Amino acid sequence: MSTSSIWRRLAYALGLAALLLVSLASAPPALAHASLVGAQPGDGNLLPESPATLKLDFNEPVSPLVVRLVGPNGAVITPKVTAENNTLTITPPALGRGTHVLSYRVTSADGHPVGGALTFSVGAESATPEAGAVETDPVVAAAIWSARILIYLGLFVGVGGAAFIALLAQARPLPGRAERWIAAAMIAGLLATAISVGLQGLDALAQPLGQLVEPDIWQSGAATSYGWSAAAAALAQLLGLAALALRTRVGARLCATAALACVGLVVSTSGHAATVEPQIWSRAAVFLHAVSIAFWVGSLVPLLVIVRDSSRGNGELAAFSRIIPVPLAVLIATGTYLAFIELDRPDALWTTSYGEVLSGKLALVLVLLAFAAANRYLLVPRLYASAAPRRLARAIAAESTLVLAILFTVATWRFTPPPRALIAAEATTIHFHDRKAMAQIDVEPVRARGAEVAIEVLDGKLHPLAAKEVTISLSNPDAGIENMRRDAVSLGTPRWRIDDLRIPVAGRWKMKVDILVDDFNKVTLEDDVLLPRTP
Repeated sequence: MSTSSIWRRLAYALGLAALLLVSLASAPPALAHASLVGAQPGDGNLLPESPATLKLDFNEPVSPLVVRLVGPNGAVITPKVTAENNTLTITPPALGRGTHVLSYRVTSADGHPVGGALTFSVGAESATPEAGAVETDPVVAAAIWSARILIYLGLFVGVGGAAFIALLAQARPLPGRAERWIAAAMIAGLLATAISVGLQGLDALAQPLGQLVEPDIWQSGAATSYGWSAAAAALAQLLGLAALALRTRVGARLCATAALACVGLVVSTSGHAATVEPQIWSRAAVFLHAVSIAFWVGSLVPLLVIVRDSSRGNGELAAFSRIIPVPLAVLIATGTYLAFIELDRPDALWTTSYGEVLSGKLALVLVLLAFAAANRYLLVPRLYASAAPRRLARAIAAESTLVLAILFTVATWRFTPPPRALIAAEATTIHFHDRKAMAQIDVEPVRARGAEVAIEVLDGKLHPLAAKEVTISLSNPDAGIENMRRDAVSLGTPRWRIDDLRIPVAGRWKMKVDILVDDFNKVTLEDDVLLPRTP
């Protein structure tokens, strides 16, 4: 079989899949991983009477999963919720005097649930009630991570291995139990794919693992965009198993190429990068990236057993060596593009959790590429030298180990929103107060210039407070960002200002306001606040 015939078959299957990508790209615009950018009433606000409606504004359209109101006495209310564009409108019953908690859980276009809570008081403040779970249970998060690894093994090792055997193997069965291991990877991936739908539902509704048997959990998981990804993953692995089972070369090759196309569809139907505008480019890049990974990673197990079999010729290895530079070039090009659109700026590589995961992945990939280059240009040309087969087999085994490390690393991305995903452009108002002082803070993003922060400080009786210094400190441990401190400039009592405040990632931040009243008195106000990204 010539190299050109292999590429013709691959191009045909991928061309059909590209038609599906065009239809997927017509979905509504989205940024992915939604962020709360505004609320009425704002977090910490004191209202004179019960509000007729509550509003939550996000930076993209969302679908509500769970919205609860917890009263001062701990009573939980499930209010009526209406979603329109980027806004959730909540209609509560008449609320009693005291502090209330509004907790929410929504799903965004990439299929990932986002939750949070804010407090407000009616008439007067009281003890803050317990809001209940709004975040993913750690046990559920571990189960999602484990299932994702098994799915990756099924798609990249299993489907990719089946594609190598169908397209490049000159004789079957392969030596040893290679085909059984490849089939086992897909079967394990299929089981994990099925369970992952329920785990997605648990994550969506912030429920513990014990609720996995409930029907509404599975319905919630299937209703998100991940439901389409799970269907594509199951189809990819079923087609891969069919390619292994068929002994007719034409049928096996058709199933294998269709399975590779489905691997691309798995990651282009949901996930961080797939929803970046323009979607036709982001989805195409993700699609080609995944297919290239499957073709490369899937070749490792078959090549390992082929190289170790001294009775077998090197036809498969020679064909693979001729073809692999093209998928690697596509892999590098699409990976560079996806990193660019996800990071949005270079320093995100070390200032955010997402960037740290990407940095770890890139380091492993560079080592993997070094092994691949050594195999391709040093060991393969000397395959028939006395020790070359053993060295090549060890190098391929090392590549396989690195691939597993990369898959383990990439699976953590499920819980780390990319820096560019949480961009917001609306002003944010924050209200801090205690018995001694109050601070009203307005954060207004300015394009290409960070944010302008206006601060008004008052005393406990709401009179202007003549302060000597005002300082704001911000930290975001979840994003891996340590304390950032900025001094405000006085505009005359009681107004202060900070220009060009850079907030690298949107989300929940720890904010502290230090008000130096005089040399002997300082008031500190602090709380968790929701802030937009201000580049």
